[in-house]
Amino acid sequence: MGDIAERLADWSTRTSLDALPPAGLEMLRLSFVDTLGVALAGSTLPAVALVGRWCATPGGDEPGASRFGLAGKTRLLDAALLNGTAAHAQLYDDTNMVMNSHVSSPLVPALLALGQTRGSGGRAVAEAYAVGMEVGVKLGRLLNPALYEAGWHVTNVLGVLGVAAACARLLGLDARRCQMALGIAASMSQGLRQNFGTMTMGLHAGLAARNGLHAALLAADGFESDPDALEGRYGLFRTFCRWEGGTLAPLCDPHELIASGNLFKPYPSGAPTVAAVDAALAVHRRSGPLAPKKVAAIICHVHPWNFKTLREGLPSSGLFGKVSLRYCVARALLSGSLKLGHFTDAAVREPAVVALMERMQVQAEPSLPDNGEYPAEIEVRLTDGSTVAERRERPLGSAAFPLQADAVEAKFRDCAQGVIPPERGEGVLRQLARLLELPAVAPLCEALEA
Repeated sequence: MGDIAERLADWSTRTSLDALPPAGLEMLRLSFVDTLGVALAGSTLPAVALVGRWCATPGGDEPGASRFGLAGKTRLLDAALLNGTAAHAQLYDDTNMVMNSHVSSPLVPALLALGQTRGSGGRAVAEAYAVGMEVGVKLGRLLNPALYEAGWHVTNVLGVLGVAAACARLLGLDARRCQMALGIAASMSQGLRQNFGTMTMGLHAGLAARNGLHAALLAADGFESDPDALEGRYGLFRTFCRWEGGTLAPLCDPHELIASGNLFKPYPSGAPTVAAVDAALAVHRRSGPLAPKKVAAIICHVHPWNFKTLREGLPSSGLFGKVSLRYCVARALLSGSLKLGHFTDAAVREPAVVALMERMQVQAEPSLPDNGEYPAEIEVRLTDGSTVAERRERPLGSAAFPLQADAVEAKFRDCAQGVIPPERGEGVLRQLARLLELPAVAPLCEALEA
């Protein structure tokens, strides 16, 4: 019993970064760059301020952990919650398309908070990240699409298990203690897709960061769980998606940092919008700004999976706009870009963009490839009788069209602008360039404070 959890725990305590080729190490580094940038951008949102109201200051001799984009430190678990929420709040964080999850927004905040308070170096934190990603994505391969279709937000449900394994590794737990951490975390799994497009969506990553870390800390102190908490009759797998059994894909063969990688988003919106936005921007480049008077109809042809992920209806808030295909496409057609500033409550209610959304139909297109990357085709019928169409089968930022390192670093600078001084931001990038050589991650974390 508990074979999968036992395998995961045993592997998590034995693997090494030595198994990763340079391309995997670069993917890992960029995952930190991307996540810390979007966390700084997220720290400015009201949702993060509200979470921060309930975060406590360290007491006595307790070491505090940094609050990214905010002044001062907070307690360890609170830092994981706050920074994890900030990392997902803008919906600009990376996505693993196999896991159907935002891998890094729970992992990076939890590991840096733990590493900062425990004096860990960069290599240990990076190794723990590789463990957490591998565990989460391999579980995603095992349980998706059933888990996602059941209505669960995988970022929290499986993310908490990845964080638990990663933190267990950073704490130096043995295989049995790591398995206990996974079992504890299984009872902390949560997160409903119904909350997409609200403040609670960002909170899901924060909860995964805090709860996975908490599970590992409890296991380190001797706290027990059922070894069969994942696979048992009443375990997570069968309870969450009526799992009927299956085989875990080979661990680290190759590592998921190579096999599936992370999609670094070029736009601050849901991953299922990216290919459609790419196509809409191409239409804009060909036709110029598409004011409503020029447009008779807009047809968004999408893969059926898009309907399971995105929210329908006209958005009334900036957060809802991030998971609205209608808004993201309309804004791209009108403005020729899709940026952080386009997701305010006022922006989604602009008359011109509302008029375009009202002219839009979203249709399932069976001819689009079933590649798990939300392909799309945008067809714009103009009032002069002409039609402009663009098709994107894979999104910008994916393995087929990856954002290069300089683009990810430019994204970091854009996200950090106005949150931390530019010279400090450049210092963060320099530290991340030699992440594996850092004797301690504490200075990196402190450089991210406002």
